[in-house]
Parts: sequence; structure tokens; C-alpha cells
Amino acid sequence: MAIREPSAGELDRRITLRLRTDIPAPDQGLDSIFLDQKKRWAKIEPVGTAVYTAGIQTDVKITHRVTLYYLKGLSDAHEIVHGSIIYRVRRVADMNGTRRYTLLEVEELGPAQPVGGIYG
Repeated sequence: MAIREPSAGELDRRITLRLRTDIPAPDQGLDSIFLDQKKRWAKIEPVGTAVYTAGIQTDVKITHRVTLYYLKGLSDAHEIVHGSIIYRVRRVADMNGTRRYTLLEVEELGPAQPVGGIYG
């Protein structure tokens, strides 16, 4: 079953894609380094309750789907920032196999903390 591709004007959210790398911190915690930051236009939509409930049961929580123009090299090590909200990428797919759009299934982590990351 093919997924409907976005029409003109649906990619209306300005997001930042970034590769997250955690390194040991001096206080025995973790510090996050964000590499390869890219700005893109995207469509963000919440998933239905059936998808969310199934994700809770399998411990892979999917809260939103993000659609953007095809971008090679994305993985679950990436994060998306939209405004002050951070999303963790859970799955990456080429929408309909056409290499026109990338479909990301993400988990909303919440607002960014003042120190710079969600983990404080």
C-alpha cells in the first residue's frame, strides 16, 4: 500500500536534523555532542492511537511521523529539533521506495533543557 506523498505547502515546519553523540563527562555522566546539523522543511503529524499503543507494548514508542525531502544517511542516532521540542528518530524509511521523500517515525522527548540537551 502506497503512502500519499505530501502536496504543495504541506512541508511547512522548519526543523533541524542533528547527529547525537554521547561522550563521557568529567563528573561520570554523559555529555552530548551534536554534529552534522541540517535545516530542512518537513511535515510533522501525530500518529494514531493504535500505532502509539502498539509502540508502548513493544517499547518502541512512536508519537509522530515526519516527512521531508529525501535525505540519505539518516539513522536512529539522529534527533530532530522543532522549536523547543526534541524528537528521537526511531525508524527511517524511503517513502514508497521512490527516493523523493524520507519518512521518519519519531518519539517526542519534550522541550530542550536550558543547558543544551534533554538530559540536562
